Amino acid sequence: MSSSSPVILSFDKVSFSYNWDKKVILEEASFSVRQQTKITIMGQNGAGKSTLFKLITKELSPKSGKINIANGTSIAIAKQVIPREMMNLTVREYFETAFSEKDYQLDRKIGKVLDGVNLVAPLDKQLKDFSGGQQARLLLAYALIQEPDILLLDEPTNNLDKDWIGHLIGFLLSYDKTVVVISHDADFLNMFTDGVLYLNVLNRQVEQYRGDYYDVVEQISAQVEKAQQQNARMEKKIEDAKAKINFFSNKWGKMRKLASKMRDEVEEAEENKVVVRRDDKTIWGFDIEFENFVGPLVTINGVSLMTKNHDLKHFPLNLIVKKWEKYILSGPNGIWKSTLLKRLLNAHDKDATIHDWVRIWYYSQDFNALDMNMSVWDALHEVSDEITDQEVYRTASHFLLTSDLLKNSIWSLSEWQKWLLCYARFVIQKPHLLILDEPTNHINFRHLPVIAEALKEYEWAIIMVSHDQTFVDQLGYLETVDLGRLIKDSQG
Repeated sequence: MSSSSPVILSFDKVSFSYNWDKKVILEEASFSVRQQTKITIMGQNGAGKSTLFKLITKELSPKSGKINIANGTSIAIAKQVIPREMMNLTVREYFETAFSEKDYQLDRKIGKVLDGVNLVAPLDKQLKDFSGGQQARLLLAYALIQEPDILLLDEPTNNLDKDWIGHLIGFLLSYDKTVVVISHDADFLNMFTDGVLYLNVLNRQVEQYRGDYYDVVEQISAQVEKAQQQNARMEKKIEDAKAKINFFSNKWGKMRKLASKMRDEVEEAEENKVVVRRDDKTIWGFDIEFENFVGPLVTINGVSLMTKNHDLKHFPLNLIVKKWEKYILSGPNGIWKSTLLKRLLNAHDKDATIHDWVRIWYYSQDFNALDMNMSVWDALHEVSDEITDQEVYRTASHFLLTSDLLKNSIWSLSEWQKWLLCYARFVIQKPHLLILDEPTNHINFRHLPVIAEALKEYEWAIIMVSHDQTFVDQLGYLETVDLGRLIKDSQG
């Protein structure tokens, strides 16, 4: 990070809160970002990383303080997901919304930016017909077509396979403007980061660090260890002083005065204790219960997949899914793996059949299985007619969904809180079959071993799509269904 580059963005004693100051995110926070730097935003879940982006783009306004952006600076953001209300737009209509005035060169610009993100996309194709990985690239292209001076990326590796993450890293290294990234992918971040903005949830400040991602993580760990050692010394000093106070208090004269003086010293020592930053709370370990079922769960006879030329073709596939069997669907982005999972939800045609009385739980990478206007409480209650209020509270707390959050509408939740809600729902449902579409998206890495252990011990069936190989490796044996090979073999 060059200290000679001019500052392009700064926060000057900015304060911000939600719900009439009930949830304070920033309290007189200050930091600066210089031109042509690559900055990572870190912080535990709920610290306000996405809120920071909304303040930068002026979607939100600070309660006090000033956000300074250099004159003439343009800003664009690649969000985590395409808004639902845009899903029926064509590619051309989607990119038109990036500009306030009609651009007669738009088709040419779209072609250029799509080539830059390595995506072939007919301009009259609707966004809903693209895969999750393709939508992630469309989101990036949407930001890039605006040619921003500051590019904001919110979890840009979600839904992307390993090859395209490598492509994205190469792009960011060569991008000669300012980039600010939110991501939980440590290896990805370490490849290009110049510095880190750490949102400290305890003091609501933004701490600024220079160096690559792993360097900063070590710096923060060293600070935590130093703070813990300081507190340990203070605790010992306080304990010794309290023991003397108890002894001197029962004496007369000068001894009692000494006890009084020592009480003042104890208060000072308490004040000098350092508030140690805490890592995210991790969800508790859990079991996935189920009701008994006899026989096969799903019979698959064929699949429809999208070729690289955007032709939909049918392929035979003989697969009978039973208890204890776990499958992962592999293949490149864009062949309709996610669409195949969605079709399995209500499969009763020549291609696939879900057998009677099979309970299915579906995790959608874009949360389209959730009614965003429903309250969290109702969303938990609706998946079972038998669950009691007490069980809802218990399951919710298990997944870090507090009583306050239960009153909120789902749309108001952060992406990771929606993820927690999805997993709480399937524990309540007690399914025989889990259909999982990128189940690690939006998740803090600390939760992943807990989820992996639960899925590994699950006795019934799993069909999943995931590009997170580290997570997949923790699940034990999964049989691979290579959909990409089906297409390749058909083409000779």
